[in-house]
Amino acid sequence: MNNSRSFVGREKEVERLRRSYSERHHLLIVGPAGIGKTALVRHAQQYCPLLLCEDTSSLRRICEALERQLGWTHRHMNVVERKNRLLPYLARRGQLVVLDAVSATPPRVARFIASLIERVPVWVACRSAQPKEIGAVWEYLYRFERIELLPLLITETGALLRSATRTDRMPALSRNHVSKLHRLAKGNPRILEELLIELGSRQYRLDESFDWKLLELDRRIHSVASLAAVH
Repeated sequence: MNNSRSFVGREKEVERLRRSYSERHHLLIVGPAGIGKTALVRHAQQYCPLLLCEDTSSLRRICEALERQLGWTHRHMNVVERKNRLLPYLARRGQLVVLDAVSATPPRVARFIASLIERVPVWVACRSAQPKEIGAVWEYLYRFERIELLPLLITETGALLRSATRTDRMPALSRNHVSKLHRLAKGNPRILEELLIELGSRQYRLDESFDWKLLELDRRIHSVASLAAVH
């Protein structure tokens, strides 16, 4: 999706991130899949120098992500040695660290995050802050401020769609079309983006109920195909 449209309805959240960054607070960004957590963090990179870990499933992968951004090699060090090298350096550097897609954290990862929040500001993006979903890091979440990303309102969906019709090869959309697209997407920006891609790729007769079903089916097929290609 065009980056200029990605944050329709997220202006307050963007400002909250700016404030959190300037005040060096720990921040928890919570919301379901596709709601825009990663997009929000990547948008923040434009004005907030940060280190981003997009795979936080193990301590080794966190170390690899941080080392890669720092231009380091581990020279056959084990993961404990790498962690012990990283933590004091990050403390001296003082730069924000963002841990994306955090879930089911094992104790080892949770202990690393606990050590990290004693040294630098940390943002954690996750789908749920419930203990059974986020894992062992749950006991440290009292240290974090929280932003919950909610679905777009229908007015925000409408603003985004108006922008799309001006800048992309999109059919003109009536108020009824906007309402239907909003219901199909359930206010989820990723689903809305997928629907827009489908609308721009082929002709749909939006006055026909069958074509609305076809649009949603095409979106689901291409979404599953894209997910399979990633894995």
